[in-house]
Amino acid sequence: MFSTSSWPGIRACLRHGRAQVVALAVALCTVWAPQAVAAYPERPVTVVVPWPAGGATDLATRRFSEALGKELGVAVVVENRPGATGMVGSSAVAKAAPDGYTLLLATAETHAINPYTYSKLPYDPARDFTPVAAFAVNPYALVARRDFPAGNARELVETVRRQPGKFTYSSASLGSASQIVMEMFKNAEGLDILHVPYQGEAPAVAALMGGQVDLIVLPVGRAMTFRDSGKVKVYAVTLDQRFPGMADVPTFKEEGFDAIRIANWFALMVPHGTPADVLRKLESAVDTAVRNPDTAQGLEKLGLDVFTPMPQPRFADFVAQERKRWGAIIEQAGIRAKQ
Repeated sequence: MFSTSSWPGIRACLRHGRAQVVALAVALCTVWAPQAVAAYPERPVTVVVPWPAGGATDLATRRFSEALGKELGVAVVVENRPGATGMVGSSAVAKAAPDGYTLLLATAETHAINPYTYSKLPYDPARDFTPVAAFAVNPYALVARRDFPAGNARELVETVRRQPGKFTYSSASLGSASQIVMEMFKNAEGLDILHVPYQGEAPAVAALMGGQVDLIVLPVGRAMTFRDSGKVKVYAVTLDQRFPGMADVPTFKEEGFDAIRIANWFALMVPHGTPADVLRKLESAVDTAVRNPDTAQGLEKLGLDVFTPMPQPRFADFVAQERKRWGAIIEQAGIRAKQ
């Protein structure tokens, strides 16, 4: 047994031992910390796609993830979590650990459109995420039934103006990108075209081909497929330059509609609080993968264009500006928020 007179000596030994332990811990952290950061990623990285499998967003992400995995040196796994216009998957990533192992495939819908077309979101697109980089652009095309009485976009505008209220356009749903882009065109040119919303892109396209409606806005890849089969007319695309897969179709700018330049984008984002070193590693890997010619060719086959790389802080500013831009179009068109 220890007598009470022994406690001062015991406490001194404990203090001495504790000091040695602390010193050893500091030394080990100094040696290991840089190695831990440099080792990222040490295991597979997951990209959550908040859309169903098989669509353009999913296919593009899977194709790009292969190139990204080669740059990171680990497998990049795509996980589909569809639902509620991208909100289910986005919310899941917002709550994930900010360690760089769970990424979100973010789009204009999840981060620029949903904040205005829904009255409440289960995530905050500005506060819950840190944008890393974009890798693809999904432009749109103005499409008409194949017997529409106009040879080009300018003639289309003149035809509609002569008969206000006669023509109609379909969209994938109320508040969908297809509606928003068409409303942007209508407002810019003062056109009176009746909107007919459907539950999904497939029935909206079927209505066009069946002659129930006259016009629609589609992603370029979809428009390219239908045009090649001779089922529709494609008048113009929303890019600054012509799309390689439809080089004979002019841009809106070429047709004299300078304001109609807008596109969806596919980007990688991480939960807020992800370490800066991890962000830099991801940004560098995306940048290298995007510049690979094979990446550009693969995306082009899906009807997409490569997003021009930009530094991460600049891309974060781009996303903020996109949110304002899409929001202004939505508000001007009077598109009401969904519950």
